[in-house]
Amino acid sequence: MELAEGLTVRPERMRANLDLTGSQVVTERIAAVLAPRIGKATARQCLTRASVLADREGRPLAGILGELPELKDVFADGELASLLDPEGYTGAAGPLVDRALRSGPGGGDGPRTTPSVPG
Repeated sequence: MELAEGLTVRPERMRANLDLTGSQVVTERIAAVLAPRIGKATARQCLTRASVLADREGRPLAGILGELPELKDVFADGELASLLDPEGYTGAAGPLVDRALRSGPGGGDGPRTTPSVPG
């Protein structure tokens, strides 16, 4: 708890920092969804190419991914926008918090204290 003592959460700054990445912070999530649909190698190639173009051209990753012929009809309506939203993606945060709570002072073998968020 000492580490978080005095910490001020500023959601507006967090969102601004996430926006600076142009959604590239969630490419791991997109790769995980794409791999079973188009193959891991193709998914990686598409994401690498799209990320480089997004950075080089200063364009959002969503627009570039939407233009790739390899990804035509791969996503359901609204799916890509949802995958690109970092607010819905927590990665491995839930299991990591659970593990930390279990191994913290007192053992933490009690009931789960953090919600499980899919993502």
